[in-house]
Amino acid sequence: MIRERKLPQLLRQVFFTGGVAMGIGLMAQAAQAQETNDDKPMGRVEITGSNIKRTQQEGAASTQILTRKDIQQSGKTSVADVVRSLSADNNGSISGSFTNGFAGSASGVSLRGLSVNSTLVLINGRRTAPYGLGDDGQRSFVDLNTIPLGAVDRIEVLKDGASAIYGSDAIAGVVNIILRETYQGKTISGTLGTSGHGDGTLRTASGTFGFGDLDTDKYNYFFSIDAKQSNAIWQKDRPEYLGTADARPWGGRDQRAGGTTSSNTGGSSMVGTVRPVTAGGATIPGRGIQNLPGCANIDRSTSINSGGGCLWDPIKDGYQAIQPETQNINLFGRGTLKINNDMQAYTELGLFNSQAKTITTPSGLTSAGFDLVNNRVINTGTGPGQLLLPIGHPDNPFPANRARPRWVDPNRPRASDLDTTVTRLLVGVKGTSFGWDYDSGILYAQSKTERTQNGYYRASNLQTAINNGSFRIGEAGALNSADTLAFVSPELKNSATTKLALWDFKGTREFGQLPGGPIGIAVGGEFRHESTDSEATPFTDINDIVGLGYAAAKASRNISSLYTELALPVLKQLEFQLALRTDQYSDFGNSTTPKIGFKFTPVQQLAIRGTYAEGFRAPGPAESGTSAVSAFTTFSRDPLRCPVTGLSADCADGKNVGAVTVGNKNLKPEKSQSYSLGFILEPIKNTSVSVDYWRIVRKNEITGSDAASIIADPSKFPDATVVRGEPTSDFPGLAGPILLVKAPYINAGQTRTSGVDIDLRSRFDLNSYGRMTAGLTVSQMFEFKRTSGGVTQNFVGTHGDTNLSGNGGTPRTRASASLAWDRGPFNLTTSVNYVSGIEDKNEAGGECLDVDPVTGNPLKNCRIASFTTVDLFGRWNVSKQWEVTAAIANIFDRLAPLDVQTYGRINYNPSLHQSGAVGRYFTLGARYTF
Repeated sequence: MIRERKLPQLLRQVFFTGGVAMGIGLMAQAAQAQETNDDKPMGRVEITGSNIKRTQQEGAASTQILTRKDIQQSGKTSVADVVRSLSADNNGSISGSFTNGFAGSASGVSLRGLSVNSTLVLINGRRTAPYGLGDDGQRSFVDLNTIPLGAVDRIEVLKDGASAIYGSDAIAGVVNIILRETYQGKTISGTLGTSGHGDGTLRTASGTFGFGDLDTDKYNYFFSIDAKQSNAIWQKDRPEYLGTADARPWGGRDQRAGGTTSSNTGGSSMVGTVRPVTAGGATIPGRGIQNLPGCANIDRSTSINSGGGCLWDPIKDGYQAIQPETQNINLFGRGTLKINNDMQAYTELGLFNSQAKTITTPSGLTSAGFDLVNNRVINTGTGPGQLLLPIGHPDNPFPANRARPRWVDPNRPRASDLDTTVTRLLVGVKGTSFGWDYDSGILYAQSKTERTQNGYYRASNLQTAINNGSFRIGEAGALNSADTLAFVSPELKNSATTKLALWDFKGTREFGQLPGGPIGIAVGGEFRHESTDSEATPFTDINDIVGLGYAAAKASRNISSLYTELALPVLKQLEFQLALRTDQYSDFGNSTTPKIGFKFTPVQQLAIRGTYAEGFRAPGPAESGTSAVSAFTTFSRDPLRCPVTGLSADCADGKNVGAVTVGNKNLKPEKSQSYSLGFILEPIKNTSVSVDYWRIVRKNEITGSDAASIIADPSKFPDATVVRGEPTSDFPGLAGPILLVKAPYINAGQTRTSGVDIDLRSRFDLNSYGRMTAGLTVSQMFEFKRTSGGVTQNFVGTHGDTNLSGNGGTPRTRASASLAWDRGPFNLTTSVNYVSGIEDKNEAGGECLDVDPVTGNPLKNCRIASFTTVDLFGRWNVSKQWEVTAAIANIFDRLAPLDVQTYGRINYNPSLHQSGAVGRYFTLGARYTF
């Protein structure tokens, strides 16, 4: 068998079981291991994925460990940046830069691309309250921004999917953030950072103060405070296609606003446009859109403006931020009391507050949406409910006709202020009794986000003010009084609160004897109460806010769980891990999920390991509670009207329809099966390689309503409602056109994803010149296939699944190469980070998502380029008290690849290429220990 020398053991811990994350840094544990005595017996440790303590720091499951030194050498300044740089993170992750989404300014991790609600995030092995605003109004997740980086001891990532220990809902894996347990001393530190463009200034200040020695004083308590302030970065201050919405010179498309086409369709401009209509509100042949006075940008060279509208650029005009302005403060304290040699009591208190200010483009005057109260579609842009300037209105130039207005106020962008407070309180006791190591605690956590929105119009009030002439558009819009603006555009406030209360216990011990050693056993359980109360934005339930959809959820439930685990060393060379978990949900019944693992060491230089696990995710509060989310989608053929009318309006592809998805108490849980198989090899001294294959199959996936399928055959969806408009005058006896589809969440289809993680690590002793540590980490995805309705799509290597949050794409390869040099008080670390290119398609073999509107040719050869950056970190221990650090991220100032598809930002992909939008970034830090 492999003799557990400390150096190879730690090398495998860092590298073979997952390695240092994408772009994280480097090989700290190998350097630390050299400084220890290889002959000294190793203590028993507990790592994520097992509650049984062992001398070997890797078992059957692939577990990646990032130490404090790894995190520091990454140069990253937040837990979110560290975790989201994991090579296992993929499509569906949430970037804090995506400020316009349902969960604006929050950050979440999506292991294996299975979305944030299939990745379990823990603090010290326990759950915490999720962010109040669900991703896309549906998926619950823990906001990584709420965890204090200064209090983190290490981060452990269980990557083999599903955990019978921590929760069967960990279908994609577990991210366990371990905070410090004790601390003595006083440390203060500060960081100052800025980009090479002189913006995005970062200021941090932190302090940790600890008192008492557990052995001599019988107590230890410490507290830490982290304060962080980050300035906004505006996209207009970046070069080339990042600094403009018109990316045609670089092979992209023109995404400026306000254009008018030759067919007299157009958007809203900053000077305003008007179009005369008939008494019934219909367009008048031969009379098109007319600009109001003041336009300085009529560019007919672009297809979006062949009709001569007044163009404006949402980037150049300052409405697009690469990162928002944020202010965070994080307080964390822990106290431990040694009651006797066999028992300790402890308590933890955490308080986090974040304030984020975001803006986006000004609101138009009109939109279409869904009145959920009256079950109808309201469209203020066209049709009988449209907004019109009456004859005689000061901005209506047509003396005999009403006018259809379009306008955005350049001085009133839409703004959202988010104030999030997270409270976490834990009290517990742990120790040893009757041969058992035990730990039990009571936890309460709450996350509350208060959101204030400005710059949105209330449609009914706007129509009133238009009718009486008090509201002006165009250049005259500057004349609108404060009272008028307060009437048509009231301040909107709502809040979202999640709460978690739990009691848990666990016990571990050894008993009996097998040829390979003693049997290890762990038993445990928990009881928890979860609740969510996410309020809707005011007036969105009746579709009275222009440009805002409805999203709300309210639910609560109780869950009780029991689990057991066995470590069976049947031979010196062979160990099995068996675990079984049972969960009882107050709203979804019972589940029992097993996990089986093995580790086989036939020779000293080789170990083979593998796992099989099953998962179970009960529907979340938005999926099964009192909830609703509204959006638009398309369908192809109206099965009632098309056979009768033959009109393109009823038979053509791509027709828009409203889709409202509501909670469904009859949903079934998602279930999964996950597999992993790999090996750990030490071909020569101080060189290690590991390869781990993984595969996850998730069934009964919970999805939103599929409007096209419902329209095609409503009989298959008895809980769905198809809302139609009034019959048309040419077919008075026929049902009117489809306006809205309302349906509950459903279980539909399955996803299969697989790939391989490869880690290579080596250390070189340079004698008096120090030591070098080199590493290479590669995560390769083989497939990401989703089957629904009998149709299978493979998204790997493409921009799909475009329905996932942020539309981030599914790169096939992520890799990191790194080199670290240590000598005495100095450390210098270089890392190279790589993300493969993706096709601009929703699925492999599909059609290109973005084509030139004139030629029909794919833009950028239907591909988003690969992206490679180089980071540099340095540390100097000036004295025992002083430490100075410096870091340069994206040292060669690589620009994010042009991406015209992602809707999270214009012209670049924040999920994959955020550092290329920020550009070269400098950070300087110092720490003083008293």
